Amino acid sequence: MLIMTTAVIENNPDLLNRVTELQGRIFAVQEELQAILRGTGGLQVILPELHDETTGRIDAQKVAHYMGVPLARLAEALQLNYKAIHRTPSAEAAQSPLKPVKRSLEILHEFFHKPETVRAWLNTPHPDLDGRSALEMILASNPIAVLRILESAAAGVPV
Repeated sequence: MLIMTTAVIENNPDLLNRVTELQGRIFAVQEELQAILRGTGGLQVILPELHDETTGRIDAQKVAHYMGVPLARLAEALQLNYKAIHRTPSAEAAQSPLKPVKRSLEILHEFFHKPETVRAWLNTPHPDLDGRSALEMILASNPIAVLRILESAAAGVPV
């Protein structure tokens, strides 16, 4: 049956053009689907620019710059020694306090895509933070409160 169908298609130029066009569209959709699946299911590093290129660890200076705050303010909020973090912004000891901040920035990046929009959101008062901004909460040593709100929003769960 397949041989006969192939012969019918090959002998009909209009039908052959239509089949070729459909095969091209199917291929394009398959490529698009694979790209989507690679983006959602594969391993990826969101905001790799916030990591030290040599060690791969989160870099406090880069995080502070992305957020638009001085390193000294971020270090104080995360209870890190400013002189030490200034000297080694991707120090192993800084990784644990930096993780909730970085994760919050990742979620915001997924929502907004642009650093300037992320910074605008960080500086906007939020009702679930008692009218304070996320940046105020992070700089008041409470990055976990911000992360909880963002993780709930990302999961579609009301706060």
